[in-house]
Amino acid sequence: MYGVVVTVFVCAAFTVPGSALPSQQSQDAQETSQDPPQPNLYPVIGILAQELRNKMNNATGYKYNSYVAASYVKYMESGGARVVPIMINQTEEYYQGLMDVVNGIVFPGGAASFRSPESGYGRAGSILYDLIRKLHSERGEEIPLIAVCLGFEMLMYLDAGKVNPLSRCNASSVADPLYLRPEYNETSLLGGAPPDVLQTLTTSNSTSNFHKYCVTPQKFLDLGLENNYTLVSTSYDLNGTEYVSTVEHRTLPIYGTQWHPEKNMFEWAFESIPHTREAVRAAQYVVNEFVDRARYNSPRYDSTAEEHYPLIYNYQPTYVRKLYKSSFQQVYLFN
Repeated sequence: MYGVVVTVFVCAAFTVPGSALPSQQSQDAQETSQDPPQPNLYPVIGILAQELRNKMNNATGYKYNSYVAASYVKYMESGGARVVPIMINQTEEYYQGLMDVVNGIVFPGGAASFRSPESGYGRAGSILYDLIRKLHSERGEEIPLIAVCLGFEMLMYLDAGKVNPLSRCNASSVADPLYLRPEYNETSLLGGAPPDVLQTLTTSNSTSNFHKYCVTPQKFLDLGLENNYTLVSTSYDLNGTEYVSTVEHRTLPIYGTQWHPEKNMFEWAFESIPHTREAVRAAQYVVNEFVDRARYNSPRYDSTAEEHYPLIYNYQPTYVRKLYKSSFQQVYLFN
């Protein structure tokens, strides 16, 4: 939080009526103005881990309990942030402590369950989402969150009161444009996007999609999701079904994309992933906006020693594409 520091000057010197000493003039200026908040130039983004699926477990010898895809790490780093993995199956105190030190959070895509009571990804996501809203309501603190694909689906599920919002969709390994809704220009993520970025996103197959489930516009309305979220864009699956592709919270810096902006720059397993200069620029714009928002909140590590311990630099990525036909090139594995 940022506030104004007011200094009170006491002076016994004689002054001409209607005049003021320089110190008094300075005081008046301080009382009527506020310096703009200064950005944190060392932002830290927490990326939520998730359980390994069968193929990854088989390929890595069942030695790990969670992972983070390296593309999300690189994506946040490309925006000028450092990364901390957020582990699953931890205490509530662990997640609460993280909220005091991270400047933003990512709910990544993947194939984990989030509705099962045994889901570490789902439980952690629910706790973090509640903490983000609690921090805002109680302290006015804004921790930005971006939720991608599976993370987007979990976000909609949580905001719907844990009612399943999903329908089957046929949008796996396809690239599509976004169809912007009228309210898009009131949002912070795409409302101020440069014309060339908007043109790329809306007139070309520039967004990478890998999902078998989606939220339809009608379900979005039926569950009251429009009360908290602006429907920014929709897309269409291979069967012509329209689905919600981008949302933004109406009062908090929370963004959801059913599409994968991180894949344009850092994943290469499928020819459907757009790697044109224009698609890469659009993806870079998204992460730049997100990380820039993360620079303007107060959480930070108290010391270099505390900061070094959990950073992703302490872990080595595994080249899983070399081990089996993974959709990821590299992942960070945790046990």
